[in-house]
Amino acid sequence: MILDSAAVIGMWAATANVAPPQPLPKPNLFIRLEGVEGLNLCDSPPAPPAFHLAVDADWIPASYRYCSGGCNSMLRVSYHGMILAWGPVPWFCVEGSPTENAIDGVVTVEAKADGVVLREEVRNLVQSELDVVGKAEFDVEGEVKGLGYLRCKTLLFKSNATEEASLCLVQ
Repeated sequence: MILDSAAVIGMWAATANVAPPQPLPKPNLFIRLEGVEGLNLCDSPPAPPAFHLAVDADWIPASYRYCSGGCNSMLRVSYHGMILAWGPVPWFCVEGSPTENAIDGVVTVEAKADGVVLREEVRNLVQSELDVVGKAEFDVEGEVKGLGYLRCKTLLFKSNATEEASLCLVQ
């Protein structure tokens, strides 16, 4: 079958007004600091820093499924530009449920600096911020395969762990 240019233009015009299906937007990702070790000034000897992070999601429609992580996915935890710990992001999936529109605890990341002890000055800075402001802010960022570059902030309150989750930006 040979088509002339008028036939091709006519076929294109007939389909030009049909928009392709739009992909579902990705859910919002949040990060929570569930616990921390190695920042206490009273520990003797001091423990290596470790951060127990939970990545949560919201706005998940019932038919939604998205998987990422694994491979070389890694998140780093830093304080005022100083990297304190890092950890792999395991393979995880975000799935909607027919009965719920939200999901908690999508994946847990254990960021550690095994064999490394923070200098007393860094632990003093964190402790001073906790004493004066009541909380210390940490940056969490890194490449997550299938998702992109994740940038988050998380807070450590004077009472340690927090239920407050911070929104992550994905680039």
